[in-house]
Amino acid sequence: MSRSLLFLSLFLSLLLLTAGHSGHNDDDEADADATKINLRSTSLILVKIWCLILIFIGTFIGAVSPYFLKWNEGFLVLGTQFASGVFLGTALMHFLSEASKSFEDLTEKEYPFAFMLACAGYLLTMLADSIISYVYSKDVASQVNVGDLELQGM
Repeated sequence: MSRSLLFLSLFLSLLLLTAGHSGHNDDDEADADATKINLRSTSLILVKIWCLILIFIGTFIGAVSPYFLKWNEGFLVLGTQFASGVFLGTALMHFLSEASKSFEDLTEKEYPFAFMLACAGYLLTMLADSIISYVYSKDVASQVNVGDLELQGM
């Protein structure tokens, strides 16, 4: 069932991608004299709506799957790490270039402020995660030593 659902969603997404393509050539010469692309065309709006529906369904299935399926903790941690990597990659690819251009407009200095702030934010988040993990593991270890049978798995 899940395999056929995966293939169906993949097929629908590929079909929608082809339906949303305008059919124009992507040559540089064609771009020079091309007219402005209509972002409110019916086919493009339809593709956006279908993509929103597919993303909603995929997110919903992933969110409610722990209630119906028995996932082990390692798999959930791996999924969380993958999702955070996707968000980090999206932020670095899409937002960092725009932030770099904005900082170039704000100051006359030739220093990559946006990249420095992105690295500092990443290190600060990693430091906070390490501190929380250390405090949580210390707290769990102290409760296990007391003799809490639920934490020991008995």
